[in-house]
Amino acid sequence: MIRLTRRATLGAATALALTQGARAQAYPNKPIRILVPFPAGGIVDIVTRALADPMQADLGQTIVVEPKPGGNATLATAMIPQLPADGYNSVMATISHVVAPLLQPVPYDPLTDFQPVALATVATAVATVNPSLPVKTLKELVDYAKANPGKLNYLNPGNGSSLHLSTELLKNEYKLDITAVPYRGVPPGVPDLLEGRLEVGWLPTPLAIQHVQSGKLRALAVLGDKRLATLPDVPTFAEAGFADAQVISWYVIAVRAGTPAPIVERLHASALKALQDPATRDRLTKAGCEVPPPLSPAEILAMWKADYERYGKLVKEAGIKAET
Repeated sequence: MIRLTRRATLGAATALALTQGARAQAYPNKPIRILVPFPAGGIVDIVTRALADPMQADLGQTIVVEPKPGGNATLATAMIPQLPADGYNSVMATISHVVAPLLQPVPYDPLTDFQPVALATVATAVATVNPSLPVKTLKELVDYAKANPGKLNYLNPGNGSSLHLSTELLKNEYKLDITAVPYRGVPPGVPDLLEGRLEVGWLPTPLAIQHVQSGKLRALAVLGDKRLATLPDVPTFAEAGFADAQVISWYVIAVRAGTPAPIVERLHASALKALQDPATRDRLTKAGCEVPPPLSPAEILAMWKADYERYGKLVKEAGIKAET
């Protein structure tokens, strides 16, 4: 057995700290990559590119946004723990980051294998119904569902998505019998919702606004912290009395755990600077997102842990499984 003296141990620790410090001071000196666990052109890709453009100007290096869908949004995520902890590879983590491991085996721990960097934005959504349904508020929908068990169907865009979890949370909290009809994303299910073959659908804000303003759908409540300027008469879930059934869809830049703190701090500061850019905020707003108050990396990790526990309970009670 090799025994290290206290002086040798301190010397090794000092050498490591100096090495990490030198790397952080030189960072970044080559292109940075942000992996996106979803297809190109989707909202996660749009959000990532909106942030990457001003960040690369600030950091002085190209930021490559690389969509890598697959594995129920786990393919890209699983790559990060296998790459160096040097800040040059990151992932845009969504709620699937903490939910996917609850639904299927994954080769990583969502809480210990990753270091959150910055909360980029949160996506808003709207609870809508076909106008043929005789309800005008979220409470009326709950009451109607209780009085008509098994008669309502809702658009499920994918197991474990924020829109799916929010509807299942409402069902679970209020013991509702509403049938989930699965689709590969939101767009394929919208025609059925518009034509009345589905009665209920939680939709991304831009899509919901389009159909609510045309009169083809009725908005009941907004999944978000504040009302939408384009739908000022529609209350939030909290205002409607259903804050406990709201799922907040967040987008977080994350790197491998063990990335030197100065590099994490540099990326964090760059992301916050980008989020103050009016052009960036405008792009995010048009995508149906809000820029929330900034959170520190430690606060983001606490949010991850809370969501992991909350949705773990829901997944178990509602019997939610991964899609095959």
